This record gives sequence, C-alpha cells and structure tokens, in this order.
Amino acid sequence: MKIQRILSRIDSGLGATKLPPSVAAVTLTLSQRTRASGARHFWRDHLRRVQFANPLLPIVVNFPREPCSPNLEIKFADDSVKSFSAEGMHSDDICKRFLKDAGA
Repeated sequence: MKIQRILSRIDSGLGATKLPPSVAAVTLTLSQRTRASGARHFWRDHLRRVQFANPLLPIVVNFPREPCSPNLEIKFADDSVKSFSAEGMHSDDICKRFLKDAGA
C-alpha cells in the first residue's frame, strides 16, 4: 500500500512530464550556504518526478561550497544551452519555467 502511494505521487503532478528528445541534459546548481528554499523544493519535489518520467535523461545537481545563486541549465541535442536563475522563485514557478524552456 505504501509503495502504491509513493508511485502515485511520483507518477503525477507538475514535474511528471515526458520531455522532448531534443533535451540532452539538465544541471541544477545550488549553494550549500544560501537559503534558496524554492530551488531546494524544486529539486526535492519536481526534479525527481522529471527523472522518473525521463529515466534516460542525465540530471546533475551541483552543491558548491561558495555562495552563489541557484541556477538551472538545460542542454539541448544541438549543443545550445538555456539557463536561468531561480533566485527568489517558488518551486512551482521554477518547474513551469523549466518545462516551458524545455519545450514540454
């Protein structure tokens, strides 16, 4: 019963979207020394759903020790890169912007 409840939470929601094959990789950078709660909640809640829906997509999360603003970078198959700062954004807004930029 508990497994079904966990799988239903991962399989539904805002981040549970199949991304187009043009998306090659995703990199999220979060500093260990800043309080970027929106980006941390995006990582914990939405990015795991994205990984579950797209198991072959490489997702990297960097935790540098020096303070920096949270940044999300999307790499495409044609070597183009879209990135945006997630500083001061809510986790749902970060996920909506990510899905829009990724073309989902």
